[in-house]
Amino acid sequence: MSIARASSKSPGFLTRVKPLAKIIVSLVITGMAFSVKNVWAMGVLAAVLVVLLMLCITRQNIRQIGQGMIAGTIALLLFVAIGTLLLNNVQAALLYGLRLVAILLPTPLLALTTPPADLVRALQAAKLPSFLILSLMLTWRFLPIIQQESQRILEANQLRGVDISRQPQHWFAGLFVPLIFRIVSYADDVTIGLETRGYDPNATRSMSQPLVWQLRDTLFVIGSVLVVVLVGYLDSVNAGG
Repeated sequence: MSIARASSKSPGFLTRVKPLAKIIVSLVITGMAFSVKNVWAMGVLAAVLVVLLMLCITRQNIRQIGQGMIAGTIALLLFVAIGTLLLNNVQAALLYGLRLVAILLPTPLLALTTPPADLVRALQAAKLPSFLILSLMLTWRFLPIIQQESQRILEANQLRGVDISRQPQHWFAGLFVPLIFRIVSYADDVTIGLETRGYDPNATRSMSQPLVWQLRDTLFVIGSVLVVVLVGYLDSVNAGG
């Protein structure tokens, strides 16, 4: 069974930006999220990430992203409410909630806008070891497969009249065991495919579509720098907020 279908390409500006640029910007934003101490600056950073996530919505993933955003909003409200009760400070609880959003969102943004083939080319351009590139690529592709298989197992149990999601005592036998068997089956298929094609991790490789820095990459970096500068400015001006 092919696992290429698990990765859907989202059309848009971010999809065409070089993966290395997105990875570096994601790391910078995550690092900034840990250091910002002003709620307004953190709000701007989180808002920019949410807007970018909304721009990634397509007909294929609107349900998945929509459900994730609804669940995330509910979780954020609960987090802020509980934090307010524990800290007796609404602003501090909101700051920690927005910080969590700013730390978590870069990863799904990168996943939604980076096809595996582009990610592999970017990692090859960065001169990373071949075995590490292969491991990252397989992990990247297996994540959506694990999600799909988990959903199928849950639906299969619901058809039998068993709602595992509401019965934690059945999670191991009803979900984890069949999921592990499915993952092992996929891993066997991948291994056979690599052996059939004579894959050699130490062989020299060329790229049919080499990465070329373009204007949109420059615009993305400039826009990211402006956002970082704005957030840093707001954080320094309102340091006591």
